[in-house]
Amino acid sequence: MSSLEKIEFFELGDKASLICADPGTTEVVKMTLRELGFKFHVAETPEMAVERMRYTNYDCVVVQENFAGSSLRSNAVLNYLAPLPMVQRRYSFVCLIGPSLKTLDAMQAFGQSVQLTLNPVDLPNLGPILKKGLAEFEQLYRTFKDTLAALGEK
Repeated sequence: MSSLEKIEFFELGDKASLICADPGTTEVVKMTLRELGFKFHVAETPEMAVERMRYTNYDCVVVQENFAGSSLRSNAVLNYLAPLPMVQRRYSFVCLIGPSLKTLDAMQAFGQSVQLTLNPVDLPNLGPILKKGLAEFEQLYRTFKDTLAALGEK
């Protein structure tokens, strides 16, 4: 994000997302997230991404496997997210995009501690793929979140 581009502020009830990707992928993701009703922040560096995640609870995080020249193993965003306690982690849907990944591969997603994997060749179909993944994520955790809310534990 250039210093001239204004930062989008989130309000209570907004669906917030964070994008950690190269400029070309970021544009596709921004358009898709906007269509799905999300507001977003774009991180230019891994340090910026981690700093934002420390202070903002994102509903959706989209990370490119080679963000800022990293690899799956050295990706600072993934390395920050993976060890987070489930009490935090269950509120964020994470989509990982990369050429070494198969789209919608549940085992790869599990192995990378994310909810959805996407090969870049499927970026033109990101909207329906992300919509499906988000719906499944919401369904999976709805009862759990409702129970916590009823117990007053959020």
